[in-house]
Amino acid sequence: MNKIRRILSIDSLFFLLIAYLLIKGWVNRDNSYLTAESGIGYNIGIIGASMMLILLLYPARKHVRFMRSWGPIKYWFQIHMMLGVTGPLLILFHSNFGLGSTNSNVALISMLIVSGSGLLGRVFYTKIHDGLYGRKIELKELSELLTEIKTHFSDNEKFENALNKYESRMLKNRHLLIAFLMMPVLRIYTSIVRFNTRRKIQLVTASKEHLADINRYCSVMLRVSDFVVYEKLFSLWHLLHIPLFIMLIISGIVHVIAVHIY
Repeated sequence: MNKIRRILSIDSLFFLLIAYLLIKGWVNRDNSYLTAESGIGYNIGIIGASMMLILLLYPARKHVRFMRSWGPIKYWFQIHMMLGVTGPLLILFHSNFGLGSTNSNVALISMLIVSGSGLLGRVFYTKIHDGLYGRKIELKELSELLTEIKTHFSDNEKFENALNKYESRMLKNRHLLIAFLMMPVLRIYTSIVRFNTRRKIQLVTASKEHLADINRYCSVMLRVSDFVVYEKLFSLWHLLHIPLFIMLIISGIVHVIAVHIY
């Protein structure tokens, strides 16, 4: 039941609707239902561009002092994500899924890059937060949980040394690209460690508590390892996303001015 609820969540239904509209618009792009110069096509462009400007309210809500009391940040983030998808969708319909003049092409490509960047940022965001709109998971909390689990094996030096070796390899400081590429390798390594450690425990004791502890330990270690990588990726993404968005705003303004002057 919970799995069905996740599949039928509002987010999932929203993105399914967006995907349907994208496909529908692309298939019918040659039917010339909309034109960018007038009518509904023109108005859709204005609405889409306005949505892209409204996106600026989210970072303002986070950083401008007098706006910090304007409701929970998670709802601002939800609106930011929805506008960040709906705005580009309307712009695509405005352009009839095709290219036009040089200035419009620059604005369109900038928008697509920023929109794609936003979706990528959402992926990184979910990896370092407890739920998409929840509070950030602190590495300290996970580390404390690891320490608590390891205390169950403090009476066995062999097990503790093996776990310390595993921990040092999982948390080894690596270059970001190497650390990202190593993520699937570390998952395989964790599975091997979990299997071998469980087998050794079963030879010494049949304690179900210890078997459960080693499962928790390996699971939390993976979360810690992933957290370190995704936090760095999210920080890097944030540095790139802001100038991309500024480029989008500038190109959009130039496009609007050019259209109405020429």
